[in-house]
Amino acid sequence: MSGVYGRIAIIVFFVLASSIPISYASPENSTLGSQGGYANPSLGIEFQAPAGWTVEEPKKFDPGAPDVAVVAPYSSNFTASISLNVESANATTLDSYVRAKTAQLEAGNPAAGIRLLSEQPDTVDGFPASTLLFEENFTSKGQGSMIKFKQAMVKADGRFYTITYANDLKDFDSALPDYGQMISSLKLGGGTTAFPLDYLSMAIVIVAVGAGLGMSILRKSKRPQGSQPKKG
Repeated sequence: MSGVYGRIAIIVFFVLASSIPISYASPENSTLGSQGGYANPSLGIEFQAPAGWTVEEPKKFDPGAPDVAVVAPYSSNFTASISLNVESANATTLDSYVRAKTAQLEAGNPAAGIRLLSEQPDTVDGFPASTLLFEENFTSKGQGSMIKFKQAMVKADGRFYTITYANDLKDFDSALPDYGQMISSLKLGGGTTAFPLDYLSMAIVIVAVGAGLGMSILRKSKRPQGSQPKKG
């Protein structure tokens, strides 16, 4: 079975877990080095992908699809993956965000048998986080398997970052060090997803407006004055 199976499971998970309708983070201006170093300033994400894993930026046909997916080498069973979602935090606290996500996840598809195993406070890149473990009875094409998720929800610089590792239950521990390595390398914040324009664009607009006003004032100052009538 191809790696698509694993990616489908991740997308299903995020569709169930999404409590904010649209993530407007855009995977623009991203870079991926030959050694797996990934950076995306617009998302405020930088990390080192595990060796041999593939970094993808799925098209956002569905608001629940991840902004970035890191997929393990092909497996004949379930292909492990680590996905990242970025959403504006607005005035929502991390605790409220986690409560809403987990409640919607557990209530979204009772037939899937999604089960919260544990939750604990954590930090990622020095920012407050909550790390959760889930299990889901996932079925595809009549075949079922138990999928386990380890998910970190982080609040950093006005955004929520959700990083989720998913794998077949029997293989979960084998790739867990890869997830840990990636989490350790993760740098968050400094992006521009909370604004309609990035800082460079705003600077260009401000300079252009200022230049326009300056030219207008200059033209007025150079405008010839009306001629004065001659005295008799």
